[in-house]
Amino acid sequence: MDFSTIPLFSVMKGKLNYMSERQSALAQNVANADTPGYKAMDIPEPDFKKMMGGSGASQNLQMTVTDPKHMTGGDGQSGMFRVEQRKNTDELNPNGNNVVIEEEMSKVALNQMDYQKVLSMYGKMITMFKTAIGNANTGS
Repeated sequence: MDFSTIPLFSVMKGKLNYMSERQSALAQNVANADTPGYKAMDIPEPDFKKMMGGSGASQNLQMTVTDPKHMTGGDGQSGMFRVEQRKNTDELNPNGNNVVIEEEMSKVALNQMDYQKVLSMYGKMITMFKTAIGNANTGS
């Protein structure tokens, strides 16, 4: 069964992709914590409600797919989300760096927990669908 055609799975996959790319940006901040002049980066979470033009789920909008790559983000490479310099950091090290390692590690941990939560939901949904169609014991 192709689960990618089910909208709920597409949303979860998009969320996992976002969190994966955010983890990379946060890890880069940690790696550059002592680099002079480095400015902390982050990827803001997309506001799907705003992108849908209002209340989101209550509008029941259908998207038109003219090319399969439009919905999946192409070949899965990085660059699907906009990386921004963090503007709300008040601390600035003497070398011009604004990375606060404690804040970065906290964000990394929270992002990791959210990723695991969505991944767990994804797995449970697949198990539920397999049970519903009568092949819960298959290994695929």
